[in-house]
Formats: sequence, C-alpha cells, structure tokens
Amino acid sequence: MTVRHMRIFCAVCENDCSTTKAAAQLNMSQPAVSLAVKELENYYEVRLFDRIGRRLSITSAGEIFLRYARRALFQYHSQQPE
Repeated sequence: MTVRHMRIFCAVCENDCSTTKAAAQLNMSQPAVSLAVKELENYYEVRLFDRIGRRLSITSAGEIFLRYARRALFQYHSQQPE
C-alpha cells in the first residue's frame, strides 16, 4: 500500500469518518477517496469501516490501522528532505 492510501485513510478518520469532507480537504473527488479506502480494505482483507446506510464508523481493526498509518506517515515525513 502507498503513502497516498494511508494519507487518505487518516483524512477520512480525522474528518468524522466522512469521505466527502476528506475529499474536500485533500482536493480529491469523493469517489476517489472511497475507492482508496476500499483498496486498503481489499489489500489487508479487513473492514476498516462499518457502513451503516451512507455513514461510516471506524472498526476496531480500523482503529489499529489508524495508529499504524499515523506512525508510518510520521516516519515517512521525518525522512523527507526539507
């Protein structure tokens, strides 16, 4: 999985599990954000969000992945030249 996927996942979580708000923050389309989340779930073969109607809520696996993604992004950004 890519840094882009982790960044998108974190943005969804930080925007009240809203793909629409995350898309606006990231200057992306909402379908692209939804697709990236689905790709993560397929790649890791785990549900990161429960879908209740049109609403998302993070699962326990999603909470664990969020901690991992935040650490990975922090390490990635700390290694980038300024």
